[in-house]
Amino acid sequence: MEKIAVISDIHGNMPALETVLQDIRGRGIKRIFCLGDLAGKGPHGEKVIDICREKCEGITLGNWDFVVADGSGPSFLNLGWHRARLGAER
Repeated sequence: MEKIAVISDIHGNMPALETVLQDIRGRGIKRIFCLGDLAGKGPHGEKVIDICREKCEGITLGNWDFVVADGSGPSFLNLGWHRARLGAER
């Protein structure tokens, strides 16, 4: 039976993503799917998005991804900072 990995809720946390991807490789899993929430909260949403675009077969838009892209959340979320780090291409 083919194994797949499902990841989600990374929220810009690069150390966590690197650790999970290392574990996935160690298990010999080749197919990865992401259920979203790549950005927001943590400081490296742009890096997480780029890596997930490279490594994952499919990525679903999470609720945080939507709020960051839309910019419509409450001010305490500091969405402007996240949006600036992501840039228009992401």
